[in-house]
Amino acid sequence: MRLKDNHEKGSKHRRCRNLQENVLSFWVGGLKDQFRPAEVHTNTPHDFIPTMEEGLKTNDWSLVDGHGYILDRDRSHAAASRLNLQFYLWKDALKFNIHPSILRSLSQNAIIADVASGSGMWLVDVSRQLPDAHLDGFDLVLRQVPHRKWLPGNVNVRYWNILEDVPDDLVGQYDYVHTRLLVLVVEHKNPRPIIRNLYKMLKPGGYLQWDELDCVNMCVKKVDPALQAPAVEQLREWSWADGRHDWTIQLPRFLTEEGFHDSKIDYVGDSPELTRAFNEQHLLTAEEFAEGLVKLGKPEAATKYFKLVEEAYEESIAGAALCVPRVVCVAQKPLEA
Repeated sequence: MRLKDNHEKGSKHRRCRNLQENVLSFWVGGLKDQFRPAEVHTNTPHDFIPTMEEGLKTNDWSLVDGHGYILDRDRSHAAASRLNLQFYLWKDALKFNIHPSILRSLSQNAIIADVASGSGMWLVDVSRQLPDAHLDGFDLVLRQVPHRKWLPGNVNVRYWNILEDVPDDLVGQYDYVHTRLLVLVVEHKNPRPIIRNLYKMLKPGGYLQWDELDCVNMCVKKVDPALQAPAVEQLREWSWADGRHDWTIQLPRFLTEEGFHDSKIDYVGDSPELTRAFNEQHLLTAEEFAEGLVKLGKPEAATKYFKLVEEAYEESIAGAALCVPRVVCVAQKPLEA
């Protein structure tokens, strides 16, 4: 990567590295209470459908095939901060932790699992909502979770790889299983192995909630349609990944075919007030992806993505943002299972 001015390079790098501080300041400023509820759609919204442009092929997802979860490569503090920010952004967009259709059916002492629990913030927040419930978190990486002595008394966290067999002591144990953002975990566009594991964890009649990104219906929002934002457009193309993640909006079909009943999906977009904050969270994810490429011994590919993040951040200041809708899919395990 060639830059005309080393000072400009350092300045851009510092701005990129300070994305997290900028977004957290946005929250501390007290704007959170002013957000309007995001619109929730029960069918695919036409205004989310992007126009795919030819020639913006920056995907290179084959670089990480066979390497599992690419994020969090030796920078757990940064990854945990991103996950914590992500949790609060999602909560403000969705307006719930547990889908209302499930919450009204759960007992106060329900046994709940959060699979791919990350930094544990969802568990901590739900423990306040349901203090008599028992909550178990599962993840590949536990270094991002608070120390056991700092967790609420009704929360436990342990290691488990969702792609491996369900441990015997977890089979049929849960009234409700929650998972979120497995988009980089699912392999070959096939969530079936994960769905089968989640199904095994549930009691007969138990509920599943899967929160995911909708990489099909993402778009670039601009304050002015004439605004040029080639880096954000490339970031959208990279996120779409030639349809690698299209399975997310087909979750109800997958769940039904694997034995679940009453599978439903909601689509939740970005309110204007959250657009910039979500964009910067997406940039943090892309930057973490690039750092993962460095650790995999692919510095040239990583340089491309670092540069893309820097340029996309500059474009966001001018009023362009990547908007990736969220989907929430709920389903129930049959009583007779």
